[in-house]
Amino acid sequence: MALEPHDLLKINPKDIISHTILPEWVVHSLETAPFVVVRRVHAPIGQAAIGIRGKQRNQRFGAFLQVQSVIKQIKPEDLTAREQWKDKQSPVFAAMEFAKEIFNTHRLSWGPGGSVGFELASGVKTVTSKSDLDLIIRSPVPLEFYIASEMVEELQKSPVKVDVQVETPAGAFSLMEYARGPGPVLLKTMFGPKLSRNPWDVSKDLLNLNNGLHSC
Repeated sequence: MALEPHDLLKINPKDIISHTILPEWVVHSLETAPFVVVRRVHAPIGQAAIGIRGKQRNQRFGAFLQVQSVIKQIKPEDLTAREQWKDKQSPVFAAMEFAKEIFNTHRLSWGPGGSVGFELASGVKTVTSKSDLDLIIRSPVPLEFYIASEMVEELQKSPVKVDVQVETPAGAFSLMEYARGPGPVLLKTMFGPKLSRNPWDVSKDLLNLNNGLHSC
């Protein structure tokens, strides 16, 4: 099973691997909705780095999970295909329809992350009147600057604030930052952030570090 950052996983809370005692809010959150999100963190072979969210914005807890124990995997783009947001009234979900027109025009694979993705996947209400819309674009090949710029300009007309992360084989970066034109962008990788002029280039350094960690 190939897991990627932002994937939502339905799990059995008993399968969580943590090196510290689980906070009480984590236990309650998993009782309400046994879903976690895949984090962009290096994990031991056979395991996935996961994140658990609570009701408060500052309630985030990192742990690990054996990949084979995952009950169900839901990718952001799976949620887009279902269009479950159409029955919801919040401005954030209205912005999903707005984003759909923009991304589908460019034939991009995309989906919601953050509270929107969690609510659509778990069925538990997590979106509030203060929620922003976090979106994920899967872009295995380079994205033209002018296309990124056009999309950012259109997204600025959205009824709510929209934050878009572009996922590449090397990591993820901000669409807004990339749309400014040629120059380094902050690339988030499983080994930490780095500045990159080509966020699609999986550098030898990252590959060597990955191989070194797996051989330990």
